[in-house]
Amino acid sequence: MASDNHLVSVVNALEWYHTIDLGNGIVTPGHYDHRPYLCHYRLPDNLHGKRVIDIGTASGFFAFEFERRGASVLATDLPDWFDHDFGPNYQADKTVETGNVYLHQPFEVARQALASKVTRKLINIYDLSPQTVGTFDLAFCGSVLLHLTDPIKALWKIASVTRDMAIIATAIDPQEPDRPIATMVGHQRGDTWWIPTRACLELMAVSAGFVGIAWVSEFRLDYRDGSPGPYHDVLHAYKTLQNWSADTRHRDEVIRQYQGHATSQETKLKQQVEQLQATVDQMERSRILRAAKLLQRFLARLSRHGG
Repeated sequence: MASDNHLVSVVNALEWYHTIDLGNGIVTPGHYDHRPYLCHYRLPDNLHGKRVIDIGTASGFFAFEFERRGASVLATDLPDWFDHDFGPNYQADKTVETGNVYLHQPFEVARQALASKVTRKLINIYDLSPQTVGTFDLAFCGSVLLHLTDPIKALWKIASVTRDMAIIATAIDPQEPDRPIATMVGHQRGDTWWIPTRACLELMAVSAGFVGIAWVSEFRLDYRDGSPGPYHDVLHAYKTLQNWSADTRHRDEVIRQYQGHATSQETKLKQQVEQLQATVDQMERSRILRAAKLLQRFLARLSRHGG
């Protein structure tokens, strides 16, 4: 009981990103509670004998969930709070000290409380490679790409350490899902940068070297207190041609699909330009005709006056 009371006091003294059940009725007060949303990620049920990397682990919810399913897990996070891709317009709400406490201590508290064997490495996502972390049967990256100035490079790095499948979850723009574009939002706060459409994210994964893409789900990830959160997607990206789910598409199919859409968009744009040019030409002809009529009238008056 005394140890439980101590754990409760430690938990309540920290700021948590994830809501984690530590047992004995102790649950961390995270900004997000992913437990109701787990079905949207379609995590493998049985991961015994598999190596998993959880990239950007935060408080560690997914790392501990993968371990619960039997995996050997490496969790990674930034060495320092200000190693984030913060821009010049970022309005810091944490000091170096408080940021590092938020970044590191909740994970350690949860790991000890759960008697977890998850290991952790402090490393920037851009520095991931087989040489720095090894390779993994499954790579997981949840809600990280939106905070990166270079999410495509990050996907290259994720692909480089993935042997079989990567699970990518990030905020997306649900408008015009078939247009391969991303919305730039970095000017707003300086800590969130690109919000891609579905088409854009799929092509980003293809460009990173994944050969199979399965679109798993779209959902709104609300905050734990019920406040509306960001609209999210989950995709499974495969490095090999094996173990695909039934809804997986080959990279060539993905490229053809969106190339066709791009061609259609280009055709529409060309038609719009041609229509606009025709309108301008018509206006120009009308202007010239009006000027010619005015000139004829002027010359006629001039002739009568001269006569």
